[in-house]
Amino acid sequence: MCDVRFEVGEHKKSIEAHKLILCSRSRVFEAMLTGPMAEQGSIVIPEVDPDIFETFLTFLYTDDVITDGSNVIGLLYVSKKYDVSTLEEKCLTYLETSMTSKNACFILEQAHIYDEEDLKEKALSCIRNNGNASLMSRDVVHLCRGCLSDVIQSDQLIATEETVFESVLSWSESACRSQGREVIPQNRRDALGDAMLHVRYPLLSQKYFVNKVSPTELLTESEENKIMKYLMCPDKDVSPFNSKQRNKSATACSGKERIITRLDRYWGRWSGWRCSGAYDNGIMFCTNTYPSLTGFQLYGAKDHTSQTYDIKAFVTKTSTDELVEGSQTSQTVVADTETYDVYFARALQLVKDEKYNLIVNITGPNTHKGESGRSRVDDGDFSCSFFDYQISRHSNKRSYGTGVNVGQIPGLLFLV
Repeated sequence: MCDVRFEVGEHKKSIEAHKLILCSRSRVFEAMLTGPMAEQGSIVIPEVDPDIFETFLTFLYTDDVITDGSNVIGLLYVSKKYDVSTLEEKCLTYLETSMTSKNACFILEQAHIYDEEDLKEKALSCIRNNGNASLMSRDVVHLCRGCLSDVIQSDQLIATEETVFESVLSWSESACRSQGREVIPQNRRDALGDAMLHVRYPLLSQKYFVNKVSPTELLTESEENKIMKYLMCPDKDVSPFNSKQRNKSATACSGKERIITRLDRYWGRWSGWRCSGAYDNGIMFCTNTYPSLTGFQLYGAKDHTSQTYDIKAFVTKTSTDELVEGSQTSQTVVADTETYDVYFARALQLVKDEKYNLIVNITGPNTHKGESGRSRVDDGDFSCSFFDYQISRHSNKRSYGTGVNVGQIPGLLFLV
């Protein structure tokens, strides 16, 4: 007893429904299907996927829907198109509650497209607080130029300036390709427009600027000269470029190094720590500010000789078990001291009060171990709290005894 037919999607799939149901749920359908101007014959909806439209109709009939990452944007589109506010709210709630550092750029762009200011602000806030991870996500290249500018011009963005520059470089390449233009410096610059000026080049190190920025030829010769003069003499004028440190940002190129030692070494008979590689050592920690984690300390060989260790490590966010971008490291270290330092390839920007797991796998001779651990270490106004390691899905090894009171990983290395 269906009395209306839709032809949906690119291949015009036929989907039938009842005018009575549609009109009772949507004023748009009521206007389309009743009165002297009512649609005649099949209604063609080429821009909507048939599966999305069928899910949408199911909601109109049953008031029930399952939203997920594969359908939420399509459902948001049809709910707005046909003015079904209850479904629209469900979609917006899903986007808000499922937001992570890695999908926040995607959600930001959708919020911009659909003019959802509240959702846009929440996405911007998520990106600002997780700048490095968000800017290195695959969706950053799909931002429109306006949204890209909103992100990278913010004083509240917590990210290294190297990451900001690299994300802008990736975005400009993607923009050129999507416009069918050759990926050359002038086309990159044209695509970026004023967004190029929001990278804070004066915050970069001279070495990074010379080795990474200059070869792209994104800046003119006069602009490069101006920035280089500022890097050598910070009292020089660098306008129109911004030299202000981003708010709450601890950069990887500056800051005071803090070594936070949490364990005392133990000299008893059973002080050996197995380093067979069959176990992971881990410790959970959080800080009271926004530092960069540059590395960590490990104990040297038990017999005081120079020994070689294979080290694999990574950092996760405890709340989501997401890997912190740039934290994965694999290196061989020759240790000839009681403790030795292991550094990440670049400093990892951390967020205040966020709990992280540092997970380390060590292969080599037995080492010293530490005991009498502290759950909190203060260094002036900076403090780091420690908790027992929470097992991560990214680890395929058994955990081995490391905790607040005992184990390897005697210290963490920060820039504050």
